[in-house]
Amino acid sequence: MESFDQNQRIQNKMYPFAMYEDSIWNTFVNNFAIKYLEWSGRLSLVDYIKTSVVLTIIFSITSVGLFLIIPSVNLSKVLTIFVTLFIGVSIVPSISLLCRRLNDIGLNKTKLLYLLFPIFGALYLFFTLLRKSEVSISYIEMGKKNFWGSNWTVSTYKLIYILSFLLLFVVCNIVYKPLINSTLLVSKVETIASNIADEYTKYTTIDYINRNKEDKSLKSKSEQERVEREQIEKQKIEQNQERIRLESIEKAKQKNIDQAQNTVEKFYLAIDQQKYNDAFNMFSDNQRNVIGNFWDWKQGYQNTISVELKRLDLKNYSDTSISFEYLLASKDRISSGIEQKLFRGNIVMMKINGSWYIDSQDGELLRSEILRDSYNSYKGPSYNGRR
Repeated sequence: MESFDQNQRIQNKMYPFAMYEDSIWNTFVNNFAIKYLEWSGRLSLVDYIKTSVVLTIIFSITSVGLFLIIPSVNLSKVLTIFVTLFIGVSIVPSISLLCRRLNDIGLNKTKLLYLLFPIFGALYLFFTLLRKSEVSISYIEMGKKNFWGSNWTVSTYKLIYILSFLLLFVVCNIVYKPLINSTLLVSKVETIASNIADEYTKYTTIDYINRNKEDKSLKSKSEQERVEREQIEKQKIEQNQERIRLESIEKAKQKNIDQAQNTVEKFYLAIDQQKYNDAFNMFSDNQRNVIGNFWDWKQGYQNTISVELKRLDLKNYSDTSISFEYLLASKDRISSGIEQKLFRGNIVMMKINGSWYIDSQDGELLRSEILRDSYNSYKGPSYNGRR
């Protein structure tokens, strides 16, 4: 790794508004790690893009790496810790970058308040930061440097900048979106909205009572206070009843989800243990009509050594039907050895007489690989010896 030019750092302190051409990595180290508390300087468009692209790539590669190597049981906690640490480390240098970039464009730092508006504010700042400098910048050269990207145009850097944000969007959609339980999230939002509506109703009722205090139909102040107390008590009772109702609905939803998920896990565990009768009994009549008789279905697993459910994510929910997306790993005997496969698919559960059954399922092969040159080299329990 090329170290940052010490003479260049001295020049930067002497001339805080000067910019220097340097490699992408050295530019990132200078602007993100060394100058993380400098708010009044300036940052050229190219140097801003270099720094932002490196930061985006570091976040994306680390997120994908954790997603691939961390077991699904601990994945949610590990990714949450990583995102928290990443934001904690990068928040101050990132704000410093934005301030110096706004200085270079000639805009006030209060433009950062647009970040409080997640979509339109972020889009406004995204395109604002791509503006040209307010005045032309003279480079103080310490000797011509050759590095990767030194001959790229500003348009090329802008394209790389946009592509890095597309990469960030794809990574977040693949890695972090499955961690969010959309059904429960919507339910929480509905609960919050209901509480806000209840509060609004309470205050409008109180306001109505206050406005009627002057009404001549109310004979005395004590009568007004009595009516007000009754209205407030009524609102409290209604709010409490609504809260209890929403909590009971939420508990019923979660209970159904847990029961359906438990059935899926038992199904694949039964196949892994070659308890095919138990697994076949978990199919609904509709699914049995699709797959045929038991013996033909069982024959499809004659070469299966093991199956393991890697991940099970909720997709859609209703009181009688729940669908999941699953990730499944299997090992099969083949003539040349043992083949490991990874499948992804969807499974729909149907509630029948209070119990959950598999009503339909599909899947696609993501990848496969040969683990050993021959089946006999596998030292685990043999297929014929398993129960």
